[in-house]
Amino acid sequence: MIIYNEEMKKSLQDITILLKENEIIQLIAYLKELSFGNNKNAHYHLNNDIYSKEITVAMYEKNGKTEHFSDEYKKLIMLDM
Repeated sequence: MIIYNEEMKKSLQDITILLKENEIIQLIAYLKELSFGNNKNAHYHLNNDIYSKEITVAMYEKNGKTEHFSDEYKKLIMLDM
């Protein structure tokens, strides 16, 4: 698991996420699509109602392909393995 703060350009160790019911439903749909869908390289953006907050979710695997990730994310993935 990688938790990354885009604004601070920093990897975090833990966070707390509080979501409304509709946001949970959307996040579950995104996670199902990543896990069971055809495009394992996809990523999804979960936004609040006014698009002022965002969670980006993507899947990576140990020894998996990383070419679709930025160099910054590739480094984080390598450190996590």
